[in-house]
Amino acid sequence: MPIFPATLALFIAYLFERNYASSTVNTYVSALGYFHRLAGLCAPTKTFSIIEILKGYSKLCRKLDSRLPITLPILVRMLQASNDICVSQYQLYMFKAMCSMAFFTFLHIGEITVSKRNSFNSNLLQLGQVSMQCGQNGEVVSLVITFKHYKHSYNQNPFSIVLGKQLNACPVKSFLDYLLLCGPLSGPLFINQEGLPVLRSDFCKMLCSVVQLCNLDPKKYKGHSFRIGAATYAAEQGFSDTQIRQLGTWKSDAYKKYIRIASMESVS
Repeated sequence: MPIFPATLALFIAYLFERNYASSTVNTYVSALGYFHRLAGLCAPTKTFSIIEILKGYSKLCRKLDSRLPITLPILVRMLQASNDICVSQYQLYMFKAMCSMAFFTFLHIGEITVSKRNSFNSNLLQLGQVSMQCGQNGEVVSLVITFKHYKHSYNQNPFSIVLGKQLNACPVKSFLDYLLLCGPLSGPLFINQEGLPVLRSDFCKMLCSVVQLCNLDPKKYKGHSFRIGAATYAAEQGFSDTQIRQLGTWKSDAYKKYIRIASMESVS
């Protein structure tokens, strides 16, 4: 250090040749600028040429998000189709609970699955983060999910989402069915029959099979489709922009690209 702007430009070109996403490149460049400032050096990232190169990179790499929302009607179809792909009642109830909760609480798949066995994931929801609210007759009427660690949670207070009963794809019923089989144990919210956290790859395989059974394209309906569908559904229900941002833990206006009313109408 210091890195010359011409050298940084070559590094950016190197990343472009290897098809790095513009968001990743911006992160790398920002990190380099940060270390220059820590060292009391002039950051090459703020030069006119680098700023313009990054703008051009973003325009060239801009891709249309082909993922479609899992809408409420699609979710209902998926839960019905899951009866034909799950190998046990436990797996069936677990999968239904994961799907319905992912939709109604804007979940990232990383909040209910792990990428590898024994891998640490601070965002993984725990069973203790879900509490129940009962009516006068003692029947569970809603669930309260408290989020302590989540994307962009740095310096943020925990917040809760209340899930009430729904006529279709009810997350309360699905979770209670699952809880009857797994038992009120401590640990990750969703575990397989061996008592281990659900692997992301296992969940995605089941999701792909169910999507195909519904005669939908598995290339367009993936784990993130639950969040896209949740944002779209919330917008249709009249939720404000502030409410959608809070529910989905978005820090910026990125949530707007998830609201796809036209897409929702065309695939429902």
